[in-house]
Amino acid sequence: MSEADVIVVGAGHNSLVAAAYLAVAGYRVKVLEGRERPGGDTCTEELTLPGVLHDSCSSAHNLIQSNPLIRDNELRLDAYGLEYLFPEPAYVFTLPDGESITMHRDVERTAAEIARHSPRDAAAYRELLADWEKLRPLQARERGQAPLPPEELDALWRSGPLGVEALRLRAASALQVIEERFEHPHVRAFMAWTAMLTLEPVDRPFTGLLAFSLVAGRQQHSWTTPRGGSFALPAALIRRIEAHGGEVECGAWVERILVEGGRAAGVVTRDGRTFRARVGVLSSQHVTQLPGALGEHLDDGSRRALSRWRAGLTMFVSHYALAEAPRYRTHGGDTLAVAMGVLDSIDALHAQLAAFRRGRVHTDRPYLLCVASTVVDRTRAPQGMHTLKVIGIQPYDLAEGPQRWDEIKDEVSEALLETYLSRTVNLTRRHILAKHVESPLDLERRNPNNFRGSCHGGDVSPDQSGWLRPAAGWAGYRTPVPGLYLTGACTHPGGSVSGMPGRNAARAMLADLGVAWDEVLARAAARA
Repeated sequence: MSEADVIVVGAGHNSLVAAAYLAVAGYRVKVLEGRERPGGDTCTEELTLPGVLHDSCSSAHNLIQSNPLIRDNELRLDAYGLEYLFPEPAYVFTLPDGESITMHRDVERTAAEIARHSPRDAAAYRELLADWEKLRPLQARERGQAPLPPEELDALWRSGPLGVEALRLRAASALQVIEERFEHPHVRAFMAWTAMLTLEPVDRPFTGLLAFSLVAGRQQHSWTTPRGGSFALPAALIRRIEAHGGEVECGAWVERILVEGGRAAGVVTRDGRTFRARVGVLSSQHVTQLPGALGEHLDDGSRRALSRWRAGLTMFVSHYALAEAPRYRTHGGDTLAVAMGVLDSIDALHAQLAAFRRGRVHTDRPYLLCVASTVVDRTRAPQGMHTLKVIGIQPYDLAEGPQRWDEIKDEVSEALLETYLSRTVNLTRRHILAKHVESPLDLERRNPNNFRGSCHGGDVSPDQSGWLRPAAGWAGYRTPVPGLYLTGACTHPGGSVSGMPGRNAARAMLADLGVAWDEVLARAAARA
């Protein structure tokens, strides 16, 4: 198919979400992916040993659970093979003194874990969840549509039950919220670790809601795990697209967006092929790639605005094939858990973030997220084998330059592994069958959309979010070039597996085409 109604650039989960809605609406869709396999950062691969399936980036699909795509099963993706698992416990948070806090699916069991450290904090935890129920509908409205102008956004947040206090909480840092509401250092560390799960620096203003949303999301949905691997989501979306006559082609790197008569008319791939779009082009290319793709069709102001894009916090990841599932020490005894967290204290978090901002490697008392998906999903590895992913926060821009990572990544990985092993009760290095290490530089090499090692869509600071995301004049999934639309983690509301940029972009494009959203949902329900 060298001509389609809509050409979609990139086959990450957001572009596939948008493509699926467009296909259901009756448009012929052609998705072009530059890499040899679709999925973007929702990918599952044999990174260590044959038959051992690792999520190369995303693992927990929590944020997408509140998206009507999944919450209301709008695209009937369960009929196309998508199944989610909700582990118990959600995760274990470990501390250096042998203590822990376990996040259970039951609120009262989690509160009881917190009460062991501070009864007052257990009451504060319940209050925080209750306050989130008042704030949650406001955030859902903000995230579930194109960005609102600042004055309308402020009015939205003032309109809720908490009134102007909601504005204050939104503008605060997550650490400020946590330190206002909780007293025990272990509980504060537990809350801060959770608030950092989308890799936003929780000491920065305008992260306050993360102290509510990420904690409540894990409390409600556990460590939501797709059966078979993170790729189960894009795989189901691709089946849905193909069921409506659409196509997904890999190994087709888009280098240029065709603009004819002042309108996006198609794309040209690296190997010289042209794909024409009768209706429009929807791109999930990283915004830093758009100036090259549009060439002279991009105005100087937009070019300057996009050049200011900041990556934010970046990851360092080690994948392991294990001979045994990890077990962690808890108050109730040793336990298996799909996820485990490490953060010794708020002071340790400050040290981690300070080192990051100086371009320094930091392995002393690190922030770690450790995921063993095979604990809940045995389809991912042969009998007797397990997967483990250890994620840390390290800078792309080392003081010595990013190329330095090629020399030191194994050393850094070993140091982080030492901390991880100290928090297990059964694992040693002899349980490691194979490993695969990716520095921030490697993450960018593997997927250019991981700009400077950022797998979460870049910084979500006030000047790079909402009405200003990805840049002034580019919000709302539309661009200054008619017929060219954007989706992906660089667009509102940002990164992680939420599917919101994809769904919102499809709505924007269909609205411009005069297609009622209710009609699309009715079509989806009629043809599951």
